[in-house]
Amino acid sequence: MKTNQVKLWKKILISAWALFGLGVFIFFACLASVRIEDRLDNKRWYCQKEINDSLRLDKHYPDKEYVRIYNLNTRRYISPKMRWVSLGVSEGDSLTVYCDMNGKRGYVNLNTGNIVIEGRYNHAWNFSEGLAAVYRDNRIGFINTAGEEVIPCQFPTTQHAITRLGYAFHDGYCVVTNSKNECGLINRTGELVVDTIYDCIWGPSTCGVRIFQDEGKYGIMDIDGTITLALHYELIYCYGEHLFAVDNGVMKRIDKYGKVLTAFCSDYDFRPMYLPSDYDQEHPTGYFEYSVYGCKGVIDSHGEIVIPAIYNEVNQLEEHLFEVQMGYDGPWRVIATK
Repeated sequence: MKTNQVKLWKKILISAWALFGLGVFIFFACLASVRIEDRLDNKRWYCQKEINDSLRLDKHYPDKEYVRIYNLNTRRYISPKMRWVSLGVSEGDSLTVYCDMNGKRGYVNLNTGNIVIEGRYNHAWNFSEGLAAVYRDNRIGFINTAGEEVIPCQFPTTQHAITRLGYAFHDGYCVVTNSKNECGLINRTGELVVDTIYDCIWGPSTCGVRIFQDEGKYGIMDIDGTITLALHYELIYCYGEHLFAVDNGVMKRIDKYGKVLTAFCSDYDFRPMYLPSDYDQEHPTGYFEYSVYGCKGVIDSHGEIVIPAIYNEVNQLEEHLFEVQMGYDGPWRVIATK
């Protein structure tokens, strides 16, 4: 009798331990499952960007990467899977470029999240002033917000131009290229107002003009392509609201017609120079280093140019002896000023 009772208790204990072990296993299995799911979720949702108060762009991975537009109000996805969506729209424009899963470009409305123009272009650019550049048959044309081709795809382009040009209208004009990668300017009807003959025409600067370049010389034109300063300088650039022109290591401030406003300018204040023996730098030599667009030169105490600012480095060795280096890896050479 006692033997049977002992056996019964053993069975009960074994069953209890088995149930306890099963419970522990289920608990840790569930915990592991939750952690695995969390990790997968973290990998699936590694990037989220707010588009506006109602829409968010979610990027998914590690599967085939794609993005979708999520409506924060309805808590639903309202777009198909896309490779990417450009969020850099111009002020006043709501349509932006997207790339579908087949690599074709179309347009989506960032205010609503709706696809407006299905993906059908190999390249496309964002809208500016109501028009957007599209690439078809190796040529550039322009469409309106309804997807209608209002300027036919007639302007040849190259991969180099596709990479560097934004094909955006500014104040009614846009830069285009020919098959030789030469730049010109069109108006909103597609008419060439500046022939495609220049190496480069830049977009409007903060100085309110366009800078153009050809065969190593720079000039200035108005936004509409009217040339105000013919090709002349080695370099022209805009800083803030000021135009600067560089010629043979000398920089001057000019207006858009080429009138000199300041005859001599430097990137930064003139720096007094010292001989190598003057480690304490208490005895300047009377010469000063000046800089023009990152290149260095030397002037004397009277403001006369001793060495034009065309060198990467300039050091003073003796009273009237300097060493200069042309380019970062170029050889050093010695220049005597007297």
